[in-house]
Amino acid sequence: MQAKQKFTLLTLATGILLAAPVVTYPQAARQKRKRADVIIIPGHPATAAGKETPLLKAVLDQAVKLYRRGLASYILVSGGAIHTPAVEADVMAQGLIKRGIPRAAIIRERRARHTGENFALAQPLLANLQLTRAIVVTSAWHMRKASFYARKYGIRHTTSVAPTPQQITEWQVVKNFTLTYSKMLCQLPLAYQRVQK
Repeated sequence: MQAKQKFTLLTLATGILLAAPVVTYPQAARQKRKRADVIIIPGHPATAAGKETPLLKAVLDQAVKLYRRGLASYILVSGGAIHTPAVEADVMAQGLIKRGIPRAAIIRERRARHTGENFALAQPLLANLQLTRAIVVTSAWHMRKASFYARKYGIRHTTSVAPTPQQITEWQVVKNFTLTYSKMLCQLPLAYQRVQK
């Protein structure tokens, strides 16, 4: 097979890979300055030393910006110790506190192991506090998956994508979209399992 044909097939396959989750994982609308009750940040890994990565910093900054605009009264951070010994929710909570967010405004969910659990475990916490409207904040490549699971677990929400840090190259962005959407396709049976009532 000629190199040109191989490239065409590879491009086509990549296009299908990236397009399929757009159909199978519906995403909520973007946030338009409409007030919610809570901002939800699904898990983002920290460094091995428990510090913020450039991406995590951007996500936290975006959440703080929305909070300071008065668009929510609480910020829920979700994530366990998955990729490093650091509990993701604790790293995010400390980052929010350093940015001036009151401790009383931060809700921690410290057990989630993946995106589905971020929202499955967040839902009862929100219900207990009677928080019914959310803004989901995460990266561009993670948002479709996050929004799907928020909807699956009955969390009414809009979305607010964090800016991509300058340290992340265009190639890395493409790679992150491809890896995330590949996982989404592989996880379709799990994604569409019925929620246990």
